[in-house]
Amino acid sequence: MGPQHDDETCVTVHLPYEPASVRRARHLLAEDLRRSGIRETVVDDAGLVVSELLTNGLVHGRPNADRTIAVSWCVRPDLLWLSVVDGGDVDELEAVQLNDHALSGRGLAIVDHVCESWHFERAAGTRVTAELAYA
Repeated sequence: MGPQHDDETCVTVHLPYEPASVRRARHLLAEDLRRSGIRETVVDDAGLVVSELLTNGLVHGRPNADRTIAVSWCVRPDLLWLSVVDGGDVDELEAVQLNDHALSGRGLAIVDHVCESWHFERAAGTRVTAELAYA
């Protein structure tokens, strides 16, 4: 478990840089959120967001120096903070318009639709962070 603060609990896990880590991250996140009393629909949405962020990191990024991809979440009052860090270096990320014909490229559009906001930053890799309201 990550650091605990007065009104937030944060967790970071470093998972192998491989597709199986998406399932593992969803499982760990869901267990932790359920223990925190987060309702099931929000747990499902959070799992979807983490899956999309992780998949993007695995498809478009690179492993961190330790050959992992990092997933973090913080439970804050009325807000979940979900973050993925890979070792890649991007200049720009944007959500594409959802349509019925695209076979890929929906990840950030889904995150954009489900979350209050999301952003990315470059610092020793690429960190994409989404904020999911649950009040």
